[in-house]
Parts: sequence; structure tokens; C-alpha cells
Amino acid sequence: MAEEARFLRMDPELRKANLVAATLTCLKKYGFVGTSIRKICAEAGVSVGLISHHYAGKDELVADAYLQITGQVMSLLRESVAASGSGARQHLSAFFEASFSARMLDPELLEAWLAFWGAVKTADAINRAHDHSYGEYRTIMGDALILLAQEEGWDGFDSVLAAIGLSALLDGLWLECGLNPDTFTPAQGVQICEAWVDGLQMGGYRRFVSPC
Repeated sequence: MAEEARFLRMDPELRKANLVAATLTCLKKYGFVGTSIRKICAEAGVSVGLISHHYAGKDELVADAYLQITGQVMSLLRESVAASGSGARQHLSAFFEASFSARMLDPELLEAWLAFWGAVKTADAINRAHDHSYGEYRTIMGDALILLAQEEGWDGFDSVLAAIGLSALLDGLWLECGLNPDTFTPAQGVQICEAWVDGLQMGGYRRFVSPC
């Protein structure tokens, strides 16, 4: 009761942050299917009834947790790109370096991400959160690719399609690096991504130009 009374005295946003933290802990322990509102409340030290003050149910709470985590990731990527200089290659290199930074390769982040990915197709709220976060992710990358196309004079370059391809490469490398860190180093992951962009500049950009 003392824990719940303390929870009720918190600022509403801090209450939500505590519930999100408890949700992440439960997702890591039990996975999405094994996580329940009761387990989240037990982890947060509050009664089940208090959840309804902030969320319609488990799916909405998990979706909010997803957005909280991806929001932190997007902030890291945007800040890294903004601090890198004015050229497209600088922006892309900063994006790659941030993607393979110690913060991004934190095992706890990987565990949370895997839990979210496993839940994406189970509920509309979580699917919407996924669409929002990946849309923002590809936008950051796409903006750098648009700038590269402008600098290189690539007429008709489809930056959206290129960003989809590059994000797929990055996702696969990031996941493999997190699950099997002995496979390659973070620096080598960056090197692979840089080589992909080198390929664009050596004529590969034509693969992303729509035929007239």
C-alpha cells in the first residue's frame, strides 16, 4: 500500500514512465505472450486498477513502451547526424557509427527490440507504433540519401527505395552483431555500410532510378 500511495503522488508522466519500465522488465522476463497486466502491475508495485488511468490495456502499454525506446534511438541518431557536418557522406557515416555504438548494441536494448518485433503483428496499437518508428528511422536515413543524390546530381533517384534497402542491411547487421558479437566487430559493420554507399557512388545508384 505504501508503494502504491507513493506511485499515486507521482507526476502523471513519471507514473507512465514507471509503468513503461515495468513493462520492459516483464517483456524481457516473459516475452510478449507471457507478459500480462497483472505481472506488469506486480513489477511496478501497483494494483491492476491503476493501469486504466493511463492505458486501455496491455497492447497500448506495450506500444507506448515501444515508442519510448524507439524515441531514444531516434534522438541518438538525429543528434549524431546533426553534429557530423554538412555533407551527405558525413551524415551517413555518423548514422552508421551511431548504429553500431555501445549504446545501440546494449544487450538490454536488443532484448527489448526482439520482444517488440515478436509482438508487432499481434495488435493494431503495437503495429502502429512499429510503423511510426520505422517511418522515422527511414526518414532520417532518406534525408541523407536525398542530400547525397543532390550532391552527386542523380536525376530520378528513389531515396525511399534506397532507404528501405539500406535499413534492411543495417537491421540485419545490427541484429547479427548483437546476437553473435564474434561474427564481426562494430567497426566492420560500419565498413560494410560504407561500402554499400560507395557502390551507389560508383554507379549503383542507377538501381534506384525509375525507368522513364
